[in-house]
Amino acid sequence: MFEPITIWYNLFMKKILLQFDYSINYEKEGIEYTIGKSDWFIENGYSKRIKLPENIKLEDVDKNKPIDYLLENAEKEYNQEDYSKIENTVTEQWSKFSPKLEQYFEETSLVPEDLYLIQLTRYGVGGSYNLPNEVIVNFQGKFGTRVLKTIIHEIVHLSIQQFIDKYNIGHWEKERLVDLILSKIVPEISKIRDLSIDTKPIDESFNKNYPDIEKIIKNSKI
Repeated sequence: MFEPITIWYNLFMKKILLQFDYSINYEKEGIEYTIGKSDWFIENGYSKRIKLPENIKLEDVDKNKPIDYLLENAEKEYNQEDYSKIENTVTEQWSKFSPKLEQYFEETSLVPEDLYLIQLTRYGVGGSYNLPNEVIVNFQGKFGTRVLKTIIHEIVHLSIQQFIDKYNIGHWEKERLVDLILSKIVPEISKIRDLSIDTKPIDESFNKNYPDIEKIIKNSKI
């Protein structure tokens, strides 16, 4: 007997829209950015996950030489059909998972962006984001729903960044919060990672205060 109410509720939830973008010029810009931020990636344990042309390891890049070699090989490896296939796959899956993300925004009273720009790449870290609405997804080696999960993961990051900044939350604390949120809204494709920090304050705050995201973050500092 609650079905009509559920239908009415869903009609008024704001739809989450995606727009995909990819090009060889974007790939080159991404490689240059990755090399420029290599010290941070290495320091925070991301270097083994970084993808570069010809599978070159980040630690093996000689920053005293031009990166023309990497950029030239990116051109050789670029095949737009690979990117189009990923776009089509995510688009087909989106109708199944987007209502769960929309529900998250509704129950937390957070406001999603009108549109999320999804930048597809084969290089760099697995996923990242830029305010207010840009998501970067490295699809290399990702199968099934893993690209979709990364997109949802980064959209959740964007949704809470204002509070992360406000309460000066650290990087791995932030990642724990996103993992907890994903385990709540899309448990079938999420996994809570083992981290080298004390996650107890974060977990307790989340279990006690969800769906009040600001309150969770305010009480998550170690």
